[in-house]
Amino acid sequence: MKNEINGQELYQLFKSGVNEIEKNKDLLNRINVFPVADGDTGSNLLYTLQSAVIYSENSNSAIDTLKSISDNAITYARGNSGIIFSEFIHGLSFYNQAEEIDVSNFIKMVNHSSDRLYEVVKNPIEGTVLTVIRKWSSYIESLNVSSFNDLFDLSLPILKQGVHETTKELKDLQKHKVPDSGAMGFYLLIEGFSHYINGTYETSTSDWKKFEEFELHEDFHDEKYQYCTQFFIKDIQSDLSNLIQDLEMYGDSIAYSGDTKFLNLHMHTDQPWMISKLLYGKGNIVNSKVDDMKIQNKHRDHKEKIGIVTDSIADISQEVMDEYDIGLISMNLLMDNNVYLDKKTIQVDDFLKFVQNSKEFPSSSQPNDQQIKYEIGHFLDYYEKLILITVSKQLSGTHQGFLKVIENNPEFKGRVILVDSYLNSGGQGLFVKKVAELARASTSFEDLIQQIYIMRSRIEIYVALNNFENLSRSGRINTRIATFANQLKMKAILSLDKQGKGKAYGFSLRAKSLEKKIFKEIKKALKRGPIEEYVLVYSNESDAFQDFRNKVEALLNKAPSYCIPISSATALHVGKDSIAIAFVGVE
Repeated sequence: MKNEINGQELYQLFKSGVNEIEKNKDLLNRINVFPVADGDTGSNLLYTLQSAVIYSENSNSAIDTLKSISDNAITYARGNSGIIFSEFIHGLSFYNQAEEIDVSNFIKMVNHSSDRLYEVVKNPIEGTVLTVIRKWSSYIESLNVSSFNDLFDLSLPILKQGVHETTKELKDLQKHKVPDSGAMGFYLLIEGFSHYINGTYETSTSDWKKFEEFELHEDFHDEKYQYCTQFFIKDIQSDLSNLIQDLEMYGDSIAYSGDTKFLNLHMHTDQPWMISKLLYGKGNIVNSKVDDMKIQNKHRDHKEKIGIVTDSIADISQEVMDEYDIGLISMNLLMDNNVYLDKKTIQVDDFLKFVQNSKEFPSSSQPNDQQIKYEIGHFLDYYEKLILITVSKQLSGTHQGFLKVIENNPEFKGRVILVDSYLNSGGQGLFVKKVAELARASTSFEDLIQQIYIMRSRIEIYVALNNFENLSRSGRINTRIATFANQLKMKAILSLDKQGKGKAYGFSLRAKSLEKKIFKEIKKALKRGPIEEYVLVYSNESDAFQDFRNKVEALLNKAPSYCIPISSATALHVGKDSIAIAFVGVE
């Protein structure tokens, strides 16, 4: 009989619990219909708890081990379920002061943590994992036991019953006749605890087998919000309850784990960038995550053969991305000790205003290894293979960063095809669009890859740069040269060669001269053959851009496929009043 557990044993409890969730990850994803039917509860729980265990430091001290697991659970929590589980663990840690935990202390810790969950989940809904934890907590409080063996043996049937009862307690679960996915995940975690304590590793998956064939036959139209977002915030200098209340105007499913020192905030919204604007000045955003629940819902019960993913340097319209389910991995933008996700948690208009008003010039960086691994793994949940298209490796280390992560993770090999676009901005976006079209029409994967490389060679891009200030401030050009060019009000055309290396194509003191040079290149391309398609991008709308657009449309006798702002990561270097055209011509 086990009457007390130390830090080492506590670590093994959680490790055993994670094993149970890992074995049932797909089942948890399958029955995930609440709060949104995005089919990722199992994936989120596994990522959260597995990371918490892997990165924690275990010692003989229950205080130190539980705090380490708690800190990492908060750091790596993913999704609504991950937030709730991480806060449950945080509650256990918060109320534990013992080097070794006995049954009585454990029950008190669970009681306090259960109560705390109702404080950190905005508008808690009964019939979910919250209800199951509360019921289990109340039951174990009524037990007169002194060993963990008896505690788990007696309470697991009650916990299982609570999971089954969720099928009847919540309208969405009644409709589909499935239990709450998070509640089942909690049962599996505690069942894993029991396995370790009793030294038996037989699982009770037979109880859930009838749900293994469940399929959801619904679309996403009835859902309120499209994006599942999380923000990791340090050193909050604002009243937490007031902050959470302010967030309600932008979304729902608000929950958090942690405290004002380090908070992991979860919510569903259509405007992730508005959340980051609201958080600005109230703490430091150190990381964030934005998942498209519409795509998750669409592919939750079957994997598509090929998914197309690109980085945020690619300027491509949201309509095209929605039509072809194109995934986006954001560049990081650092401003005033806040980290933003390009195109997700910040828009270029806000970014340019910040650049204009800030004494400290922002910086950008490619996604880190952890971000890349998460994003690729996330997309592979929905596609058999990914074609991952990057900005030219001659311009950024992003391609190499993706390559390193793919090579270091065997599960990605053979499933992720990495393609250097040799392009950037509108050229890269247009290339991604054409690849998506080819993928949809192609019958052979080998032929598709060959067509991709042919298509890449047919795309050209020309950027009209209005000044050199941002190139200088971002370190992309010598300061003395930039200062001299700005004094002369020099302007330039930037382009890329066939290997994706940047080049200054022409200089002028007048914007009209740049325009003429770009039209000259367009006419050269027309002599080789028709321009199949083109796109226009800009850093900010202006009369000059509208005039440019009208002239291009008149010359080519057709409208652009799309006309959109550039990414903030590109605006960082080219600044205001820059415009660009990218087109598919004849090689």
